[in-house]
Formats: sequence, structure tokens, C-alpha cells
Amino acid sequence: MDAERTTELTPQNSGLIIVDMQAEGCERHGDGVKPIIRNIKALLDRFRQANRKIIHVQSVRAKDHPEFTFFGKEYSLIEDSPAVEFVEELKPAADEVVVKKYSHDCFYQTSMEEQLKKFDLRLRRDHIVVTGIGSNNCVYHAVIGFHIRNYLVYVPENCIHASRAEGQEFALSQFRSPAYNFNVSVTRSENIKLAADLKRAAANN
Repeated sequence: MDAERTTELTPQNSGLIIVDMQAEGCERHGDGVKPIIRNIKALLDRFRQANRKIIHVQSVRAKDHPEFTFFGKEYSLIEDSPAVEFVEELKPAADEVVVKKYSHDCFYQTSMEEQLKKFDLRLRRDHIVVTGIGSNNCVYHAVIGFHIRNYLVYVPENCIHASRAEGQEFALSQFRSPAYNFNVSVTRSENIKLAADLKRAAANN
């Protein structure tokens, strides 16, 4: 999809996924993530007003995770530590869903599919907007997870961030490729319109 094209989503048939907007990850991404936080916050506010079908994905690890004990990676994202707290601007509201994951994949051994059922977000019918970090790893796996389950997936390019420019380019190139673009669309957050947005616009005219 052309990033300039407006997409109108019905609140009852759309959900917002916010991936890994946590203290340690955002610090690692540096100042470049600050505009992304602002853009996601604006989109989050609109979903809160429209339907509250919002899922925050939180990446955590136990100290005995194979990443550390077998593969020798340095400790990161340790569960229940300040590192995994959500950044202030994007902290979940008390009634919003948090899905914890223990790998890059937000579906693998998580409650994601259960939460989608509770929201009545159905494959081959409903629309999922994916935002967050990092574009070429955790966001990428989320997008592909929804893609292979046959949801209609939207990726606002101004709401995802990679720690390296080539990572951003890789992810967007993949999402736009024929392997994925029949149900994955790259767009911008301002071009995603919900019914509540349209009603407000009409009232202001």
C-alpha cells in the first residue's frame, strides 16, 4: 500500500499492538526513538478513544534463559527489573492488556492468541496495527506472526524504529515485498483513520 493513502479502520475490527517500548530497549535505540515514542503515543490516544483494543508487548528474560546460560549473551531485559518497565509516555492503562514474551516472538508460548480471542479480533477479517521496536527483530516477528495468521496488518513506518538504519530499511523492504504485501501494508500513523477520528473531523467542518 502507498504510505500516502488513507486507511479507514472500524474500531470494532481493529487492534493496536505496541512492541517492547521499554526502558532498556529505548535507551539502547538512543535519541532517534524519541519521535517514534511521540507518534505511537498519538496513535495510542486515538485507539483509547475509539475502542481500547490495545495490547502492549513486554519482552522479559529470566536469568536462567538459554540466551545467557547456554549462548553466553550478557544479561538484558531481566524480568521484574527497571530495565523492562515501559517508558513513561507509553505505560499501559490499568485496564489495558500486557502480553509478556520470552523471545523475539510475541506468539511463542505467550497469551497473545488468547487476548486476541477476548477482543474478538479474527483472522481474515480484522485489522492489526503494529508499532514499536526493533523494526528488524521484535517488530518484524510480530508483523510476520500476524501475517501468517492471515490478519490484515498495517505498519506505520513513523511508529517503528531500528537501532541501525540498515535494520529499518531491511524490515520495510520485507514488508513491502510480494511475499508479504498481500496482507501487510506499510503506511504512516496519520493516514490511519478510525471511526472516532472521522466523526470528530465531520463535527469540526
